[in-house]
Amino acid sequence: MAVRHLCAPGDLDTRRPLPGRPAAAQRVAAVAAGDGLRRVAVATAAPWFHGLGELLLLDAESGGPPAPLPPTVRRPHPGLVRDLLLSPDGGTLTVALGGTEEQHIGQLVHWSLDGPTERWRRSLGRPRDTGLGDGARPQLAASADGTTLACADRGRRGVLALAAADGRRLLDPPALAGSPALALDRDGGRLAYQDPAGIAVLDLATGRAETRTVGLDWCGGLAFSPDGDTLAVLGEADGVAMAVLLAVGAGIVDRRALGPLPAEARRQSVRPVWAAAGARAAVRTGRTVTVWDVLTGRPLHAVSELGRSTAWTLATDGRALVVATPTEIRAHELEPSP
Repeated sequence: MAVRHLCAPGDLDTRRPLPGRPAAAQRVAAVAAGDGLRRVAVATAAPWFHGLGELLLLDAESGGPPAPLPPTVRRPHPGLVRDLLLSPDGGTLTVALGGTEEQHIGQLVHWSLDGPTERWRRSLGRPRDTGLGDGARPQLAASADGTTLACADRGRRGVLALAAADGRRLLDPPALAGSPALALDRDGGRLAYQDPAGIAVLDLATGRAETRTVGLDWCGGLAFSPDGDTLAVLGEADGVAMAVLLAVGAGIVDRRALGPLPAEARRQSVRPVWAAAGARAAVRTGRTVTVWDVLTGRPLHAVSELGRSTAWTLATDGRALVVATPTEIRAHELEPSP
């Protein structure tokens, strides 16, 4: 199992220390990675003020240390980054800002990284929790073709679907959601989410929704198969992490237990990836994150001894687990890139 160190110690230190203080390691709020790790984005928060942070971008082609994006986090509306999502080709970045004690209203910001330039931003509802932590992060989703975005607006307990080009709302009013888990199919025509009755699959063109029960106490992640015919549902039932495969329009075709979950990890949000490499999900238990093969229920890799201020994600092609700590970013390659 190859491990790649994507930045040097000190690369993530704050560039704006307080007067009389040296540069210090920052907290890591979120991390995102595109196909082949060509681009990796990291959101940090200053150790003394969570609302002050940076968006940093690593570009494999140009090399060098992480480069800061313009200060969208600090001005004009400061906020704590709750979630990041890179497009598979690394060309766009979507950022969910959850607000702070001083700035309660969250925002959704969409970047083109060719420049880079901010394309648009939209307001989100006031979050109920303004601290760091997995349970408070919105969940973002994007279609593989890059045309459609979705966000769980937890302040309003709804799901937003938007056109990636201009931020135009495709779903009005927002769908009623029961968890932050979201997924869009390849062309952005269907949106999956958990509603109070089960797992809903909504056709964005017609507005028709079909809901199926899956027997989970909590749904933490969703992913469509590449052909859009099957939906992987990650969640928890009776203290055990579960993977359920749901045939769209039919029902449950498989159900597998992945392993026990401690009480503090049972309502976590994950972003499963279903690509050419297969269906995979990274699930936290205590201070360990394990990557599971969702189709077989087999663990592929585990990273232990993770600190509190640590973020992790699967690359959009599912071939690497990226772990970001205040001192380093490393990629655990599950298999070589093609």
